[in-house]
Amino acid sequence: MTIREFLAAAHDKGFAKSSKYMVVLDLPKGPSANNFGRSNVWGGLTSGGNQFSNYSQMVEGQRLVSLYCEAASLPSLNIDTKLNKVYGPGREMPYGVSYSPVNLTFYIDRDYIVKRFFDTWQRSIINEDTHHANFYNEYVTQVHILALDAADGMDVSQSSLKARYQCTLLEAYPKTVAEVSYGAGNAEVARLQVSMQFRKWTETTSPFGIGSVQASQKSPEYIIYNPAQGTFRADTSATRFNDAGISI
Repeated sequence: MTIREFLAAAHDKGFAKSSKYMVVLDLPKGPSANNFGRSNVWGGLTSGGNQFSNYSQMVEGQRLVSLYCEAASLPSLNIDTKLNKVYGPGREMPYGVSYSPVNLTFYIDRDYIVKRFFDTWQRSIINEDTHHANFYNEYVTQVHILALDAADGMDVSQSSLKARYQCTLLEAYPKTVAEVSYGAGNAEVARLQVSMQFRKWTETTSPFGIGSVQASQKSPEYIIYNPAQGTFRADTSATRFNDAGISI
């Protein structure tokens, strides 16, 4: 390949930019995943003395998590192999696949809504007092990682966000929420690092918006996200309940 061919290809195809991305987390279904719990996601759970029984608070946390994601990465795919050697040089024979957790970094807002969002999520996995594990399908969800068009503007009011590549983490949950570092001489915005564990990932690229591989399984607790307008909207078609089990 000549330098002229390289420049022509670069001008025609362009390059992906690592600064053009978006991360969107679906809310876990909560107790209603098993059809016998409250419809209010994480209702009754407390975090640092702050109760997240209000559904709108969880929606706000989800919105800020997507908005304040400072760093993300597309997931890896590892081919697991075993050495098969009978005579002479052996061969590494594939027998399965495995995945490494995806690390996400978030800016922390002044009210620490982002921090409490993940604190509450982790408390829905393991009860800190009884150490009992919750049902798996109640706390896992989907995480969408979108690689946006490098030429697309971030003004969502003027144009639709276009994903050139998108993958979805299936059965994802926050395995590790790292410590938050402080320093008297550090004036930077506080950051939170979260390691997301998941079962597998799949490509869900959609020309516009967010592709879904489980649309038919979405519960009323899922949030409808519109990238073209930059808005999250809760599905209010279903009946919701307060902590006392009374419809609201």
